[in-house]
Amino acid sequence: MVVDEQVEECQNALEKLIGKKIVEIKFKPYNHDCWKLFITTDKDELVMIFCKDWKCPVTQYRDADSNI
Repeated sequence: MVVDEQVEECQNALEKLIGKKIVEIKFKPYNHDCWKLFITTDKDELVMIFCKDWKCPVTQYRDADSNI
């Protein structure tokens, strides 16, 4: 995936938060070079994994009731 596609994918993932109420944010180390950001909204949860060498985080949406 080229950098422009990665940036567009990140932008699209973050735009899904528009209009939702953010109810909780958690930040956890994943390993020495990566971190996870959990953004819980009134409808679902966005998980973003950031690693030092990555241009853009990996994003995943989960149902609000998910315990994964």
